[in-house]
Amino acid sequence: MGKLIKLSRISRRVLVRGALASAATLALGNSSHAACLITPKQAEGPFYPEHVLETDWDMTKVLGGTGRASGEVIEVIGQVRDDKCRGVGGCILEIWQANAKGRYAHPHDFASEYPVDKNFQGYARIAADKDGNYRFVSIRPGSYPAGGGWIRPPHIHFKVRSAFASLTTQMYFDGHEHNDRDYLLNSLDSTEERHALLVDFRQIRADGVRVGKFDLVLTHD
Repeated sequence: MGKLIKLSRISRRVLVRGALASAATLALGNSSHAACLITPKQAEGPFYPEHVLETDWDMTKVLGGTGRASGEVIEVIGQVRDDKCRGVGGCILEIWQANAKGRYAHPHDFASEYPVDKNFQGYARIAADKDGNYRFVSIRPGSYPAGGGWIRPPHIHFKVRSAFASLTTQMYFDGHEHNDRDYLLNSLDSTEERHALLVDFRQIRADGVRVGKFDLVLTHD
């Protein structure tokens, strides 16, 4: 196995109380007159990893594992931009999520009845290229109960740092049945803000893996 890495604790915001939105969204396609609007912030949540064994871009495999992680393999691609629509090179992205059954590899995830997937990395730390482009491979995360009848829809956490800004947010899967009742997603003020965090996976690679595009737009802190 790889060397155990202890991640610094950045904050421990409570899942619901941390749901404060900023002004909002992402680039509007490739139109020459499109403006890049700021990606909304979302709560870090209680399951930011404390310890990880690996940080590479393929979260579906681990060193010494017995196979690939359970669940549907997906690829996420995107670009980090500033509010002038310019690519922001050299950004560091941290990505973490639940496994296919909705379980985090975290000592405080007591709610799930499902075990940790020993073949799922669950966390990645990657660098964007000189134009701000990034990619990683993972599995589609499962939903899980968050208390009081609230079921969190599948989502992936992102923490992005550039030379001038940082952003913590969450990416959601467009069309999922629990999106419309999610407190965090629906804490955002506008349809445009919510749409900025919804990603469809209609693109399919030659090997059958679905691909979603999630662009992130930063503003100066």
